[in-house]
Amino acid sequence: MSSDKKQTFMKGALILVIANLIVKVIGAAFKIPLTYLLDEEGMALFSTSYTMYTWLFIVATAGIPVAISRMISEARAKGNHNEVKRIFSVSRKLLAFIGIAGTLILYLGAGAFARLLKNPDAELGIKAISPAVLFVAFMSAYRGYFQGHQDMFPTAFSEVSEAIGKLVIGYLGAYFMIKTSVAHGAAGAVFGVAMGGLLGFLTLFIVYSIKRKKSAGERSVGLVRSNGTILKELIRIAVPITIGASVFSLTTLIDTAMIMHNLQSSGFSYEEAKHLYGSYTGYAVPLFNLPPTLISAITISLVPAVSAALADGDSKLARHTAGNSISITTLFALPCAVGMAILSEPILSLVYNNTNAANTLSVLSYAIVFVSLVMVTNAILQSVGKERIPVVNMLIGGVVKIAVNGFLVKNPDINIVGAPIGTIACYVVILALNMFFIIKELRLKLPVMQYIIKPLAAVALMAVSVILVYRILPLGDKLNLVISIIAGAAVYGSALILFGALSEQLLASIPGMNRLIPILKKFRLLKSE
Repeated sequence: MSSDKKQTFMKGALILVIANLIVKVIGAAFKIPLTYLLDEEGMALFSTSYTMYTWLFIVATAGIPVAISRMISEARAKGNHNEVKRIFSVSRKLLAFIGIAGTLILYLGAGAFARLLKNPDAELGIKAISPAVLFVAFMSAYRGYFQGHQDMFPTAFSEVSEAIGKLVIGYLGAYFMIKTSVAHGAAGAVFGVAMGGLLGFLTLFIVYSIKRKKSAGERSVGLVRSNGTILKELIRIAVPITIGASVFSLTTLIDTAMIMHNLQSSGFSYEEAKHLYGSYTGYAVPLFNLPPTLISAITISLVPAVSAALADGDSKLARHTAGNSISITTLFALPCAVGMAILSEPILSLVYNNTNAANTLSVLSYAIVFVSLVMVTNAILQSVGKERIPVVNMLIGGVVKIAVNGFLVKNPDINIVGAPIGTIACYVVILALNMFFIIKELRLKLPVMQYIIKPLAAVALMAVSVILVYRILPLGDKLNLVISIIAGAAVYGSALILFGALSEQLLASIPGMNRLIPILKKFRLLKSE
């Protein structure tokens, strides 16, 4: 039973990782040509509009899908399928109300928000993206429902549909509207985000309609709580998560306004500040966001898996699942962070043919490890009923971020590079606080040698090999980059095995890795926990 549940958790995570990879490829097909079309100025407007939307999007949807998936997974563990249906019904109504309110706030307040962010030209883009709040709110209800069933295919399918809608409508909108002005071009691009949300919702609705007929005859055990009781429980779980996420998103909004203001205070003109901010948010940040986005697949699958294990009284499985999640995240995020940091300039040159953001990306890349681990540790705390702890931790981290950015960005010698330094400081603080409470609440043992020393040793060897291969090969920057990444991956994987950083139990929990176990055992390269 426990083995099946471990496989279900990792299978769900793997499905979402694959979907996120596809989404990122589609996203690159959208964002990279868009940077050529809009340039730094247009990307600054695009990023400002998107940042404003992200805040309301998080306020509307950050906590409720997690609450839905957790409550549904617990009800299913008890065999109470009628309550599953009622939870879903109540959550849809709640999210419909929130989505409509969020869209109206964003549209009607677009001018005020743009001025608040010190980027008045972004008003049109904020209006264009406002319907996305409604569509994503609807979509979140269905994603929470399917995630509560630990069925990640519908979520994965909708994410790909959403990305395709964003690509096609967003790029075409930017292409035709930029002929009017840069502001119109940016608005056309973000309108694609809204239409992608609509397409993602329609995909989920169709899948749900098909699956609902198949599950109509499920037997139900236990009493069904009232709508009011379920609503209170949804809000009780969702509000702390939403506050934590929205507080940090709000600090990012404040951070955005501060960056523009502080750059101008340090001697840059409005146009120069826009170009610096557009270079950072339009070129460095999208590349930085790639690994954490893939890690989000683990967090989505993690909450219902741990919640269901605890509902069954299986605390050992809950600890095992949480530990595996932290280990896999560390092993994945470390090489991404170090590799992107040391190869920031050739990566930017290959992807954008523009290396202006090389300094900011090389610094920001190190935050990949901390951001990824914060996402996973937040999910662990949420799944064990400690939703309020990440709220406080995120608030503390947000204050650190604003303070560091406010101090560094004003320095003309540091300027925009202060922003990624602030991000690193922020997430280091949050991660340290999260880990303290996870160890305390779950009694989780995380040996320093296994979780930190061995992965760091492996990634150090990888870094040396990447630098040597890139600098020695005489094949040109692009081929050198590709070969050095492949060589680095091979060295890192080999080092993990040689150092004993991979265990049999960890590999067994990952779908498709069972075939490696007998081979590694034959050469005594695999340890058991």
